[in-house]
Amino acid sequence: MWGRVVEIMTAVWLAASPWIFRTAADTSLVWADLSIALAIATLAGLSYWKPTRHAHLLTLLVATGLIVWGRLAGTPPPYEHQNHIVVGLFLLLIALIPNDASNPPRAWRDEASVKGAA
Repeated sequence: MWGRVVEIMTAVWLAASPWIFRTAADTSLVWADLSIALAIATLAGLSYWKPTRHAHLLTLLVATGLIVWGRLAGTPPPYEHQNHIVVGLFLLLIALIPNDASNPPRAWRDEASVKGAA
């Protein structure tokens, strides 16, 4: 589940970025970043619960929205929107990682349980 932890850390970065980039005076940008960060963290957190274990895949939609928003902000995009593009691209990579990526392949786990039972 390390991928979900990285998604939550990325959400914290996105929530803190208006103050890091000194754009906190733009309240609409602050609220947008905070709400997007909350959505990312919520989807990552829901992935820990078995019935919603694939919720992190919805992060792909959020990431795509961030990239499009950042790209349409201007040419070249201002630095706060460049941050949105980079965060979106990073989330596209991380959201594809399965929850059980740290575990051995399922066939190996099944074989180990059969050998353990014998």
